[in-house]
Amino acid sequence: MDNAIRSLIFRLETIGDVTADDRAALASIPLRIASVPKGGEIVADGEMSTSCCLVVDGYIYRSKMRPDGKRQIFSLHPPGDIPDLHSLHLPRMDHNLAAMSDCTVARLAHADVKAVIEERPRLGSLLWRDTLIDAAAFRAWMLMLGAAEALERMAHLFCEAYTRASMAGLNEGNTFRLPLTQTDLSDILGISLVHANRTLQDLRSRGLMDFDQQVVTIIHWDHLRALAQFDPSYLHYLDSRVGRIDPAKM
Repeated sequence: MDNAIRSLIFRLETIGDVTADDRAALASIPLRIASVPKGGEIVADGEMSTSCCLVVDGYIYRSKMRPDGKRQIFSLHPPGDIPDLHSLHLPRMDHNLAAMSDCTVARLAHADVKAVIEERPRLGSLLWRDTLIDAAAFRAWMLMLGAAEALERMAHLFCEAYTRASMAGLNEGNTFRLPLTQTDLSDILGISLVHANRTLQDLRSRGLMDFDQQVVTIIHWDHLRALAQFDPSYLHYLDSRVGRIDPAKM
């Protein structure tokens, strides 16, 4: 089985049951694999999309640009995610997808995905569930941007990133790679670069986590979660499929 499909199945198994027939149906979808350098555009705002983008390796992000050139990053997507699955029904993109790091993506033609969904409605329901979870994560982040201070926002970002890395099988104990610069952090949090740097130093000085050379280390998970008021229930993962979410339990 192609590594791209393995990453998708791994992701889907964290949110629902995937049968052998489902796996075979997913493996039957033709893939167009592409390497995208860091900062490279994958799908542009306003583009008419004819395929979905599956993250195979690395991270991609969703963003929009203001007329004055200021960027707002809305979400990060590790391997196994299909952040533009909604384009099956809304093909005109209303935001950008770009590479946060050097990455590998697989393009799945809309026609091929629709054919599999028509043949296996249960699999279509699982993909729909994945899209709804993506929307739930977006709402959680909008709440943080609108109602939380910068320190709480950053703590929440690292809590969610750790949880999603665990769901993708990317964590090693209490550490995981997260290819963000401080400029990226400021564009995610909606604060200045100086403020982002000070906020990161505050989290470090409290001994809750560290972020060095694009590696995040969670030091005190319970305290970080409490500071962020992080409740991962909006990610709707199955506890039985994701066994290493909480470092305190390892």
